[in-house]
Amino acid sequence: MLEPGVLWLVLADGRRARVLVEGKRGDALREEFAMELGPEDAYDPQDRPARSFDRVGPGRHAMDKGRDLHEQEEEKFLKRLAARLNDAAKHKQFAHLAIAAPPRALGSLRTLLSDAARAAIRGDVSKDVLSEDEASLRTRLKEMLR
Repeated sequence: MLEPGVLWLVLADGRRARVLVEGKRGDALREEFAMELGPEDAYDPQDRPARSFDRVGPGRHAMDKGRDLHEQEEEKFLKRLAARLNDAAKHKQFAHLAIAAPPRALGSLRTLLSDAARAAIRGDVSKDVLSEDEASLRTRLKEMLR
C-alpha cells in the first residue's frame, strides 16, 4: 500500500508523453502536462553522420555506430521529458511515480532520471499505453502499484 502523497503517472513513447496526476488514492486522473516531439528535437537533414572513404576504391560509408536519426530524435525528446520530471522531483511536486512506456523508451528514461525521481518510482510497465482511456489506465495503475 502506498503512503499518502501525489502520484504522477507518466505515459510515454519516444515521440509523445502525457503525465496524469492522482492527488489522493482513488481520485480521478487529471492531466498535468503533455509533450510531443517538437522542432527542438527534430534532426536537421544536414546532420548526417560523418563519412569515411574505403581503403580500396571510391566508396564512402557513414560512421554512425548503428543509430539512425529518428532514434536520436527520440533520445532528445526523452531527455527533455526526464529533465521535466527531474525538476518536478526537485521541487517535490510528486511523492510517487509510475511509468508506462515501450521497453527502449522506459530504459532510456530510467537512466536519465535523477536519483530523487528514480527513488519515487513505485511501478513501471514496458508497454505503450498512451492511447488507453481513463478506466483502463486506472486498472493498469492498480496492477503496477501492487
